[in-house]
Amino acid sequence: MTPRGTAKKISLVFAGSSFTCAVLSLGLSFWSWMTYGKHVYTGSLFATTFFFFSAAVVLYEMSRPQPPLPPPENP
Repeated sequence: MTPRGTAKKISLVFAGSSFTCAVLSLGLSFWSWMTYGKHVYTGSLFATTFFFFSAAVVLYEMSRPQPPLPPPENP
């Protein structure tokens, strides 16, 4: 495996930040659900949680180093 480049390291940091925001947003969503019930804010917070989690997955996949290519085949 090749080491991560600078852009891939930045992407990994943002993936961690996005996952942290997803966890915090999920906690806030459950708190809102228990406090206010099924309100428009609760649904919006769950949608925000889904966004942060999906962004974290995409950013993590972008940050993974690519495996080396196989050697070319000789005819």
